[in-house]
Amino acid sequence: MLAAATNLQAEVSVSTHISTIGPGIELGYKLSPAFGVRAGWQKFATDFDFKPEDENGVPGDELHYQGDLNLENGSLLADWYPYKGRFRLTAGVLLNNSGTRLKTNCQTNTGGAPLANSCEIGGASAPGSDIGELRIAIDFEASIAPYIGIGWAFQRNQQWYFNADLGIAYLGAADVDIQSSGSCNDTSACRAQLDDEERELEKDMESLELFPVAKLGIGYRF
Repeated sequence: MLAAATNLQAEVSVSTHISTIGPGIELGYKLSPAFGVRAGWQKFATDFDFKPEDENGVPGDELHYQGDLNLENGSLLADWYPYKGRFRLTAGVLLNNSGTRLKTNCQTNTGGAPLANSCEIGGASAPGSDIGELRIAIDFEASIAPYIGIGWAFQRNQQWYFNADLGIAYLGAADVDIQSSGSCNDTSACRAQLDDEERELEKDMESLELFPVAKLGIGYRF
């Protein structure tokens, strides 16, 4: 009975890792030599700068967005070890709560006062006095993001181990919302330009729909 209890405890593990979706921690349980489950949490914040492509042929009048990229998500993963060894196939979900908050005003390369310039919004120029300050929220439609990947667990001794994961998470299309502190929100023509700018940014973010996930960690088995 004591041996059985020891074997049960040995199936529980805890690990810490760094990854492309932020550093985090993970709790694992090995159901059998061939199957296991993991639950994790990752969080990371960094500065984020973004400049769309020139759409109106006027160089230097593009908006320059600056703000914060906040990566925050949980993970629920199931592992299959087809050879009952180091290599595993993984499927699961990311509980995605990541997003970006940006702001900008109408500045050009002339170095003039922001509200005195005009800048490109939605492929056309608009006065800085109408735009004021723009606040942009970018989120992704998949709050529960499917994930598939492969991984390896390298045993150092009976307790300590290293692991690695490579996979893809489907975040879905980006959802961009732009609000102006100027008169743009209340002027139909200018609001239409903001709507076009939202669609341009969503198109620029299409490459992130399938997000690569790489992870390296170290863990301990109890």
